[in-house]
Amino acid sequence: MKKLTFIVTVLFVTSLFFVSENLNAQEPDLFTEGSVWSLTFVKLKANMSDDYLKGLNKTWKASMDGLVKEKLIKSYKILMGEASNAYDFDLILMTETENFAMMDPNPERDKKMDTVEKSVRDAMGDEFKKTVSSYTTMRDITGRKTMREVFLK
Repeated sequence: MKKLTFIVTVLFVTSLFFVSENLNAQEPDLFTEGSVWSLTFVKLKANMSDDYLKGLNKTWKASMDGLVKEKLIKSYKILMGEASNAYDFDLILMTETENFAMMDPNPERDKKMDTVEKSVRDAMGDEFKKTVSSYTTMRDITGRKTMREVFLK
């Protein structure tokens, strides 16, 4: 009986050694995580791209510049190209934040964002409302997406 107990104990300890070796032999990470991008996909209506971009320059760009200055976002971009079909977008509005936590509710950050937006509205006066309300005649929002940038190792 003592011999059987000894053999079972040795087998158990040996199996623990092999299991722990397999647990430590994990593959290294394939990538590192980067910034988080919020994307808005826009389908411009026929012959409206110049007017829409002029409006964005006054409203969206002004807001984004303020948000970057206040360090509420890292950066922003606009990508424009040909739609692949009649239902596809042809413009992407992109904003970059440091991480997903920057999107969590935060009263202090929300107040700063509201202040930036108010300064843009105040600077434009009555033109702000007219410009923003005209967007619905120039484009359709086809979707929104949030994605994380990754860097392969």
